[in-house]
Amino acid sequence: MKIDLHVHSSERSTCATSTEEEQIQAAIACGLDAMVFTDHGRLVPQARLEALNRKYAPFRIFGGVEITLEEREDVLVLGIQDPALEGQWTYPELHTFVRECSGWIALAHPFRYHPDIVIDVAQYPPDALEGCSTNVALLNRPRIRDAAKQLGIPVVCNSDAHVTRSLGVGYNLLKETPADEAALVRLLRIGAFIGVCMIT
Repeated sequence: MKIDLHVHSSERSTCATSTEEEQIQAAIACGLDAMVFTDHGRLVPQARLEALNRKYAPFRIFGGVEITLEEREDVLVLGIQDPALEGQWTYPELHTFVRECSGWIALAHPFRYHPDIVIDVAQYPPDALEGCSTNVALLNRPRIRDAAKQLGIPVVCNSDAHVTRSLGVGYNLLKETPADEAALVRLLRIGAFIGVCMIT
């Protein structure tokens, strides 16, 4: 299964210009099998996810969220549909919450805002670093790979699409097809995927 773990929609992300359905249709057109909506500070309502999955099956749509931490880093959270995620968080608090809820957490586009990673990833290691997307600078990719290697965690590749033309620039090839969101999180947490970056 080819899945993009970082996609935005204009319904919930003010910086996005493409709608949910436009993003889904673009993802299908470029050969993806699944995607995760990770809007800024907003979860997709469960009823909406179910409706989209019925309409676009067998394509799969999952819900997540991108959270801007008080430390001014962005993280992706999957596998949790708790409205508490839409609030303000410090990284240690969020990391603890995600672990308690058996979710998945990744640092989005490292080094985008700071010359160094400013959250304590040594004491609170995420499940992955995002090493490819429209918001990951080419010169930062080696640093991200090195940081992930030091932490012993994988690198994910996504689009961070805010518009349809960005879909397909990065995705993750899962080693098996997850039956549900919990299974997706399990595969991601054990690193059972290969990140594919199409940006050269």
